[in-house]
Amino acid sequence: MQIIVVGGGVAGLVCARTLHRAGHQVTLIEASDGLGGRVRSDRVDGFVLDRGFQVLFTAYPVVQRQLKLAALDLRAFDPGAIVAWRGRRDILTDPLRDRDPSALIGAILAPVVTIGDKLRTLQLAVQMHRQTIDELLTGPDRTTLAELQALGFSQQMIDRFFRPFFGGIFLDRSLQTSAKCFRFNFKMMSDGQTVVPNSGMGAIADQLAAELVAAGRVRLQTKAVALINRDGGVSGVRLADGSELQSDAVVLATPAPETARLGDLPVPEGSLGSSCVWLATRQPLYRGKKLLLNAEENAFVNTLAPMSAVAPGYAPPGWHLYAAAILGVPELDDSTLIARVMVDLHRIFANEAAATTALTNARILRVDRIPFAQFPQPPGLHPNLPDNRTTRRGLYLAGELTEASSINAAMLSGERCAEAIQQDVAR
Repeated sequence: MQIIVVGGGVAGLVCARTLHRAGHQVTLIEASDGLGGRVRSDRVDGFVLDRGFQVLFTAYPVVQRQLKLAALDLRAFDPGAIVAWRGRRDILTDPLRDRDPSALIGAILAPVVTIGDKLRTLQLAVQMHRQTIDELLTGPDRTTLAELQALGFSQQMIDRFFRPFFGGIFLDRSLQTSAKCFRFNFKMMSDGQTVVPNSGMGAIADQLAAELVAAGRVRLQTKAVALINRDGGVSGVRLADGSELQSDAVVLATPAPETARLGDLPVPEGSLGSSCVWLATRQPLYRGKKLLLNAEENAFVNTLAPMSAVAPGYAPPGWHLYAAAILGVPELDDSTLIARVMVDLHRIFANEAAATTALTNARILRVDRIPFAQFPQPPGLHPNLPDNRTTRRGLYLAGELTEASSINAAMLSGERCAEAIQQDVAR
């Protein structure tokens, strides 16, 4: 079959590579100048900057099928996090996985949450590790907040740990995201590592794309502006330059708003954005490889990630790279946004002269704004998401919009879309 895949994110890449390996004539078109969608990395003055702060969970089932993880030179964050709250920085960790004795002792003594909450977290990790994904996702759904309350976690634990930590994953500190998302992500972190490739998250897209690029199946800076409709079905795409590409099938592997525009199809409504300020210092702001959570109620910076401490390839020698992640896309110019970030960081490190000096002399490398980073995932949403097949002959969907907002879900949708096309061909 002649198949056009519109969109070079991870869903489109997985779908196109699967179909290519099956012997179909695949053409993947991407409107931008590179592949990966949101999973891209750029070189800026010797630093590696991803498109916003992002990580990979090695326990993702589809990731294990689709990627050669050993070839990515993965580097892991330390389990747990550092919680910044009211002038303190306390360590919370996973005693089942953390091999740092000082971190374990610090976590036990940390007053930021109660001993009871720490024991409940350990019990939850053990329970989820023993359950399968299908077992975790069965039954009625509710919000993550309601789930945490039902599990017996205190308001203190919810506010100081779960809101910044899972709020950063879901881009929603109110924790109104489906509890099924919470259970899945908690299990992924309990079962595996949280990592980044040493050369940046873009290495994931590069690996997925390698066969397609080598076979000449990729066209960059090629924007689809409309579908070609014929005899009640879809027979190709019209490009921005006025030309047309004919095909037996078209796969829309674009973000939900673009899929809705091109396909005139119902897609998940709403969007959750994120922002990131990349800054480099000559001295480290803190030691170790844990994510730092800003637990203040009025936090502007949600998390601070020590990228070069985790993966040295992110920064040239003599520099320390950090990603300051912000929930949403504030309507501020760059200078004002950066100033707000620095206020938060100076407050977090106010009691440490070396860190304060490093921040004062920090180099701002870039501000990222991602207006559509995820779609909202309230309870009960997922069973009603679109199918990979559409009601229009020859038109298919691949992307997180058919599964959930995550790298794993995007890859899974790519797999399932390719499978649906091949099943239809076989009929």
